[in-house]
Amino acid sequence: MKIKFSPGVLLTWISLLLLPVVVRAADLPQQAQLQFVDSYGLPVSMDFVQKGNQYRINTQINVIFYQMQFVSSGTVNGSGLNPLSYVDSRFGKPYAQAHFTEQGVDYGKISEAGKHMVVNGPVYDMFALGWQLGFNHGNLPANTYLTNGKKVYPLDTVRSLGNTQLVINGQQIDISQYSISRGDDVVEYAFAPQFGNVPVRISYMDNGKVYTLQLKGGQIDGKAI
Repeated sequence: MKIKFSPGVLLTWISLLLLPVVVRAADLPQQAQLQFVDSYGLPVSMDFVQKGNQYRINTQINVIFYQMQFVSSGTVNGSGLNPLSYVDSRFGKPYAQAHFTEQGVDYGKISEAGKHMVVNGPVYDMFALGWQLGFNHGNLPANTYLTNGKKVYPLDTVRSLGNTQLVINGQQIDISQYSISRGDDVVEYAFAPQFGNVPVRISYMDNGKVYTLQLKGGQIDGKAI
């Protein structure tokens, strides 16, 4: 006896067979309020907001003699971030900034003449890069660049540092670790799959010093971590 399958049934079976090998990007949250602590014990807040096809990442260090704010904004395409601007402010005043277009990136310190660089791939600031990397399972688009507003760096291939565990808000969780070379420096990120792959640790170098932000708690779409 011959069994006949309709084209629709065949397509369904083919789709199911392909599912195990397809790596799908995770869904970005609509809103996340994350609390970190830096290498010097200072509190750092990071708020991620997605509204419509727009996103905004607002990272702040606010203590009496140390006030810094980093704001990244742009559009969302699925789980891909398309940055449009980045501003680094100190004590409420812009210190450095970057604006991204299809023709390249305009960047530089506010106190200096602006610079322009033609690029052949996306440009992220350090925080937007963390969200992009985490929600795409350690993958980045080809020819990715990183900026801190003062400089623009082409990035090398993402390296997996494997999995380990981290204690966050009293609970031990599994994390995935990655590193990326930025010129002569290295930026490292860690993500927690059970928290939807939000950044839980960011380590970077600035002016010869290594800084690390580690997650202590927060909320994701209203649910406490």
